[in-house]
Amino acid sequence: MKPRALIVEDEPIALQRLKRMLQEDGRLEVVAEACTYEEGLKLVEETNPQVIFLDVRLPDGTGIDLAKDIISSGLKPYIIFTTAYGEYALEAFRLSAVDYLLKPFSQEELKKAVDRVLEKEYNLPQVIEFLRAEKPIIPARLGNKVLLLSPDDIYYVQAEVGEVSVRTREGTLPLSKKLYELEEALRPYNFFRVHRSYLVNLNKVRELRSAEQSKYVIHFKDISDTLKTSREGAKNLRDYLKL
Repeated sequence: MKPRALIVEDEPIALQRLKRMLQEDGRLEVVAEACTYEEGLKLVEETNPQVIFLDVRLPDGTGIDLAKDIISSGLKPYIIFTTAYGEYALEAFRLSAVDYLLKPFSQEELKKAVDRVLEKEYNLPQVIEFLRAEKPIIPARLGNKVLLLSPDDIYYVQAEVGEVSVRTREGTLPLSKKLYELEEALRPYNFFRVHRSYLVNLNKVRELRSAEQSKYVIHFKDISDTLKTSREGAKNLRDYLKL
């Protein structure tokens, strides 16, 4: 009988991608899904899963606090954190988490996490290496100021008529870097090339809407901008998200 797994994830795209990856792996059975702290706690009590895939940031709390509540209740599931944020890794492993997967993680990374669940092994050297990693700083001009941006500040990068800019909450800011340079620097932080002119932060995407010629229109969280993928970009995105 396969170990039972619960997924607690508030991003629909990330949830569906993880489910498909687990189906492909085939060694765990997903018995329930939750998108909030409260729903997750309720389903833990109802289903008593052996494995929990837990997002760190939830609409009504944190995955770290949810893990603490689960542990304090006397249950001892294997917890695998899945998140785009690295700053909680040390606290996660203090809670004896099996793994801390940084989105977008690969099928091979997920396989290794499931291996650790099944073999009850923990990979602490990987955590130390992860905690030492630093996010790139991207300078951008705003009037007479220079803003130092992190990947989390950026919704998307656009190249147009030889100029590159980034979209942030403050607006569109010009950069002096080339798009391919930014693509290489930002790839580890869930940025994806959806068009020859656009590099999108998938952590900021609210939904994908189907458009003509098998393309997508991308809608973002918190801002009204939309972007249309190329046909090739849409195909690559479907493959990446396993849609």
